[in-house]
Amino acid sequence: MWAARPILAAACTLYMAAVLGVEINGFVELAAPAFGSPDGPGAVLLITPFLVCFGGPFALVASLLLVLPTVSAARWAGTRFTGRDAWWWVPVIASVVAAAGTAALGAAWRPGPGPSALVWLTGATLLTAAALVARRTALRGGRVRHVLGWGAVAAVAVFAIGTGVFATGLVPEYRPPRVDAAVLSGSWTDGEGGTLRLAADGTAHAEGLTDHAEAYKDDAEPTAAKYRCSGRGTWSYEAGDSTTWAQRVRIRIKDCHGLGEPYGWRIGGTPDRLELGSEYGEPDAPDWYALTRR
Repeated sequence: MWAARPILAAACTLYMAAVLGVEINGFVELAAPAFGSPDGPGAVLLITPFLVCFGGPFALVASLLLVLPTVSAARWAGTRFTGRDAWWWVPVIASVVAAAGTAALGAAWRPGPGPSALVWLTGATLLTAAALVARRTALRGGRVRHVLGWGAVAAVAVFAIGTGVFATGLVPEYRPPRVDAAVLSGSWTDGEGGTLRLAADGTAHAEGLTDHAEAYKDDAEPTAAKYRCSGRGTWSYEAGDSTTWAQRVRIRIKDCHGLGEPYGWRIGGTPDRLELGSEYGEPDAPDWYALTRR
């Protein structure tokens, strides 16, 4: 089991799964409401150098530390409890390992039941697939080129199917709704006690908004009172060019200078549930402070 070929086969399985995951996530992002234009499935091409330089070694380490021990534990459990090595012990052990990893992540980041279940299911599926490939390779040989070949075929198939689904309109690509100043006038809330009132005459009134950008700079919890701000100021709407992604709302409140600067608030949500988003965090992977129309 601990030979070069099973290790490489498992690493190749994890690597191709990462490529497919990025590709599928790109299509999902095309349909999901967002404040910024998504990269789409073409992100695979953009991060290919990263996948080659870092994805390969990471997959190899994961194969050694997770996949092969899972296969070994499955073989031991099969022999210990049923008297024979059965393949179905692999998903059983993989599910347990994934559950332990999910619990560790949950203790550190507290993602909630929904995201935790998704992390567990994804981890269990990937670990099971890689472990089964490694097991088969150890028993029958081959598989390394087959994994890469079928992985490439799957990547092409996913791209073709996804492109066809969006091209035919079966799944619409998300675009922020077109708005104007009259639509934006009214009250907005962050769902945590903070409110923003945009008046038709161009004045704005903030009460208890959270300056996430300033908290991020200080590497502090944004729930602290010092990052809450209130005050009065002005606001304006910029239609941008022909695409609704370029719409901006400029809000200038003296005591909330970090909110929406320097890029302005973006439009998101749906026509019946508009949202305003203020960007903070890393420029290439920002987080969003969102306000919803009341």
